[in-house]
Amino acid sequence: MTMSERMSTGNEQLDSLLDGGFLRNSMILLAGNPGAGKTILSSRFIYQGALEDEPGVYACFAETRKRLIQDMKKFGIDFEPMIRRRMIEVLDLSIGSETEVQSALNQIFEAITTLRAKRLVVDSVAAMAMGLETEFEKRHLIRLLYRLILKTGCTTIAITDIPWNSVKIGESIEEFVADGIMLMQHNCEEASTLKRRLRITKMRGTNHSRKTHKYTISAQGLNFEI
Repeated sequence: MTMSERMSTGNEQLDSLLDGGFLRNSMILLAGNPGAGKTILSSRFIYQGALEDEPGVYACFAETRKRLIQDMKKFGIDFEPMIRRRMIEVLDLSIGSETEVQSALNQIFEAITTLRAKRLVVDSVAAMAMGLETEFEKRHLIRLLYRLILKTGCTTIAITDIPWNSVKIGESIEEFVADGIMLMQHNCEEASTLKRRLRITKMRGTNHSRKTHKYTISAQGLNFEI
């Protein structure tokens, strides 16, 4: 497989664990505890694309557009110049009903089409499904999202939160439609020291690491132990 069939995550250490990066046109489910660094990893992925002339869309369901842009500056990810250059679009979306789900998907599709985007982040699947009441509606949403991804050909990170002490990753169906699953968890060990760990549990077409890798979060972003 040639490197042109892969795209960098924006993190050299993570790229090495993924055999060179994400497979193009794939959907990656990024699951983890709150505060594990999922948004930092995903923002770096979108920002790296802009640096490589690959436009990207970041769809915010969990927090506001303004908050995301402000928070990511702390890690050297400055979206604003890239937004002005039409290399990145950050969408401020919220869901209150099934009708609004379709509206949000339409906005994402329109932004992807306008920018001719190659990368997409959905942050998060749980927040996107928050206004839906039944399991059927939630499953239907995942199918619609997957169809959108296939239609646009975007390499996509779909974020999902895992509550503390939970072993369930998502709404179950995401795990089956996803081409890859990465799990980011943190817990307190001896002397209440916070330990963060990454596991790549699935990645189609990739000779990925099968180990559990410790990582830290600094002003430079995520630092993985190889």
